[in-house]
Amino acid sequence: MTSARFSTFELLLLQSRDQADTAALLLLAWVLTHRGPVGEAERAHLVALTGAFRHGHDLAPILEIAANQDLSAIQLAAEVLQKELHGESARAFLRLAIALASDTGEPTLANHHVLRFLADLLGVAPEEFATLYASQAGRPLAAPADPSRRDYWRAREGRSQEERHEASAGRQRADQARDEAAEAAERRRAEQAEARRQAREAREEAKRQREAQRQEEKARRRAEREAARQHRQARREAEKRRRQAEREAARRDRQKAEERRRQRHRAERERQSQRQEERRQGEQHKERHSRREDTGRHAGPPPDARVRGALAVLGLEPGASRGEIRKAYRRLAQAHHPDRFYHEGEAIVASASRRFQRIRRAYDFLMKVS
Repeated sequence: MTSARFSTFELLLLQSRDQADTAALLLLAWVLTHRGPVGEAERAHLVALTGAFRHGHDLAPILEIAANQDLSAIQLAAEVLQKELHGESARAFLRLAIALASDTGEPTLANHHVLRFLADLLGVAPEEFATLYASQAGRPLAAPADPSRRDYWRAREGRSQEERHEASAGRQRADQARDEAAEAAERRRAEQAEARRQAREAREEAKRQREAQRQEEKARRRAEREAARQHRQARREAEKRRRQAEREAARRDRQKAEERRRQRHRAERERQSQRQEERRQGEQHKERHSRREDTGRHAGPPPDARVRGALAVLGLEPGASRGEIRKAYRRLAQAHHPDRFYHEGEAIVASASRRFQRIRRAYDFLMKVS
């Protein structure tokens, strides 16, 4: 379905954030156009009255529909309003319409009938509407003028005479304006003569300023040459510092490479030390095992797997005494404490920490169960 199948007002309703507010805004704009020409002041008044509306549209298309007296759009707005507004919300809308129609005086003949139409549309009885009008406008609701009566046209003729009188007064004001314009022209001629005098003085002052600017330009060029010389000197100094920094960075890189080489060398020594310790522990294990084979026939049952595992961590054989456990723990803790490898690098420290923790857990467990 395309937008070409909908009128402008139907599209506004479909896109509205609140269809009742959009319909009410069109009917209030209809009242406003029956007051007379709609200028900025009238638009501002309508915006002020409908500031709380949630229609979400620009006011221009609404005013254009109302000014064109688009009866199909007005009928659709009336149907929406009749469906949506009841009771106090209907009376609140009528108060806005009354304020818009009567704030500059008695409503126009058209607005007399529009207001009564809106009251009837929203189910407000004539007596209640008259009371509502008097409360809002501050004066009783008068009967609208009847164009079929002679008095109506006599009053219009009176207004026409007033308008002719106003036109005559306007011509007098125009004559006075011409006189004032002539006086203003004379004043302008005097002002122009004064302006020419001031212009001559200004040209002389400009000449003096140009000379001063020429001297300033010479001083500026001297300053620029000096700044360029200082800039070249600064670049040379910066290049010197950059090369020095590069040499220093290369020296640090060589130091770091040497430090890594030393760390690898120390790590290799540590691994060799560990292998030697493991071989020594293995030899001790074989020796104790050989001794126990001779005397172990009458010993108690072998220890469980956890005890054997903890003893193996400390390099001990099953049946080791508490003294042997303490001695082995002190020796291994001293050899593998992480603080000894602080300068060896993070990987070596982490490896030593894990081994030290295994040794400590094994020692704590054996001291607990032995």
